[in-house]
Amino acid sequence: GFRLDVADELTSFFLENISACVKHYSPECAVIGEVWEDASTKISYGERRRYLLGKQLDSVMNYPFKDAILNYARYGDCNRLYLTISAILEHYPKPVLDVLMNSLSTHDVERAITALAGEPTAGNGRDWQGQHHVLSDAQYQLGKNLFRVASVIQYTLPGIPCLYYGDEAGLYGYKDPFNRTCYPWGREDGELLEFFRALGQLRTRYPQLSTAGFRAVSFTTDTISYLREWEQNRLLIAVNRTSRPVIPAVPANFSQAQPVFGSISDGQLMPFGFVVLDGGK
Repeated sequence: GFRLDVADELTSFFLENISACVKHYSPECAVIGEVWEDASTKISYGERRRYLLGKQLDSVMNYPFKDAILNYARYGDCNRLYLTISAILEHYPKPVLDVLMNSLSTHDVERAITALAGEPTAGNGRDWQGQHHVLSDAQYQLGKNLFRVASVIQYTLPGIPCLYYGDEAGLYGYKDPFNRTCYPWGREDGELLEFFRALGQLRTRYPQLSTAGFRAVSFTTDTISYLREWEQNRLLIAVNRTSRPVIPAVPANFSQAQPVFGSISDGQLMPFGFVVLDGGK
């Protein structure tokens, strides 16, 4: 299929004809549009867009999730995260929701580690970004810790997680061109590589994470937990965004559940810790 850049710059007539042409070759071919806002309420050029009504886009890039996840991991804004997830789940048709393009970094924004631990750009341009591009060891370690927490959320929400090349190896940087540096062959962050391999294996083991129901358990400044449910199966996801141990909210019927990713000890998540518990049937 196709991913269409800046879909809001394309007319409805053009999008509908692109989609019809693609579907003529195969109904299974996808048309995904770059839309930065809630695609169900988007207005551009004085027109309320019809992206998700069946004739234009199959799904969109999910920047609302990206912004809310990174904002929560760095600043602890649990209300924004909960409301963003709730709004997208309520507004988007299920076929769109199941194949959302969920990213934390792209070529258009700061890489996630920089967004999580670098000095905020505050509107500064390329000269400033170039001068502040390199993170200190302490900044990198903080960004790496928060990036793992954010990625657990990204990989366990509805839709399809998408990884921007090099994030899994520890690349960081502000906006273009600093987010487009070469892949660090031979200098990868081995811990991050192993972490993302394990996250990928989790998605392979539980493909239902794309389509399963979502139910919030607890959203606080320090920790969030939520359920993904399908048929009689349930996964509980909990993360700790702080540098101290915390006790996440875990339903009583998960008290004997075993971790399938991450770890929890005596009911506590370690600093920057996370866990996925399989509650079985």
